[in-house]
Amino acid sequence: MCGVRRTSHQRARMAELIDPAADTQATAWLALADAGDGHGSWEAAGTAFRAAVSAERWTEQLSAARGPLGALTSRALAVEQRLNGLPGAPPGEYVVRQYHSVYGGVKAVVETLTLRREDDGAWRVVGYFIR
Repeated sequence: MCGVRRTSHQRARMAELIDPAADTQATAWLALADAGDGHGSWEAAGTAFRAAVSAERWTEQLSAARGPLGALTSRALAVEQRLNGLPGAPPGEYVVRQYHSVYGGVKAVVETLTLRREDDGAWRVVGYFIR
């Protein structure tokens, strides 16, 4: 993983841009995924996510994507974007986060997590991609 050095001003600016509620939800959801809890991460996900894939299919997909990588070694938030809509997605507020992650101590990947503010006001994961 290549390190990105940020100045204290850049770190402070990034910290103030991060939505605390979205950060809490993202961290909790990733903990479920990291534990291999496909069913738990599916239940904690947003309406659009649950409508797009069954709990059983999601569990299979999570295992297939994460299993070969080995254990998570490190994860760092690289980018967070707040958006008022995404192409092909229902209208609403979104937060798209990209993480630079390392699995098995050697496999560097980019994880993209998309959250949407649901009708009840809570942020929930509606998309997860790993490459």
